[in-house]
Amino acid sequence: MDRERPQPDRDRLSVLTALVLVAYILTRVVVLPALTTEIRLLGLAVRVQVNTLSVMLVLAGALAAAGADWLIRAHPWHPAGRSTAKHWIVPGLAALGAGAILARIPQGPAWWVGLMLAAVLLLTVLATEFMLVDFDDPRYDSAAVGLTALAYLLLAGSLYAIRAGGLRATFAIPLVFLAATAVAWRLLLLERPRLESGIYASVIGVAAAQIAWGLHYWPITPLRSALILALAAYIGTGLIQAHLRGGIDRGARIEFSAVSILALLGIGFLR
Repeated sequence: MDRERPQPDRDRLSVLTALVLVAYILTRVVVLPALTTEIRLLGLAVRVQVNTLSVMLVLAGALAAAGADWLIRAHPWHPAGRSTAKHWIVPGLAALGAGAILARIPQGPAWWVGLMLAAVLLLTVLATEFMLVDFDDPRYDSAAVGLTALAYLLLAGSLYAIRAGGLRATFAIPLVFLAATAVAWRLLLLERPRLESGIYASVIGVAAAQIAWGLHYWPITPLRSALILALAAYIGTGLIQAHLRGGIDRGARIEFSAVSILALLGIGFLR
């Protein structure tokens, strides 16, 4: 194995991807009895329904997270005993997001094309996370840029799915908080780990949840809502990263401006 460029185990990648794809396929061929229950929350009766899709999506996300742990622990320079939790987030979101999109595509050629694209996405995310194990890996910087782009794309997709799913605010707002916090925490850890990264990420999650609470009752399309929340998470994370570096340089200002303009154009013109 190349001392400077270790490669992820192909057998592990193949097995993991195949298991997640099987979970997607099972959503089409297995029908589980739907389970509906009511729970009391702050004096309100909240109805919770568990069906085949929800079970398989959770299974796919769990498989992706567990597989990321399995893959990262095989890295020759991963310290024994160190947690791999930060490497679970983006693969888990990728598995959940791809599954949610596939569930909305009718059975046919388009669905099979989507399944192949989901496999490529998952392989890409897992391979990228593998490169990010070691800060001294020569591929680290380019992998960090790629993971950042994928993380925001997947966050926007997850936020879209939450809004499009028609969930009540009781469930939607905590999910927005968890998604924004998890992604912000992962991206903050792309630089040298800091003890306060979790606190900063939680602040971003709270801000996203507050915005989501206000948007929840507005007649706004799911895509626009997702773009607004993803833009808020992007700006919050970027400002904190700039603060930790000691200031916003010219490159960061150009990046913030370009991404913000594109997001605002999307919010203004996309339906």
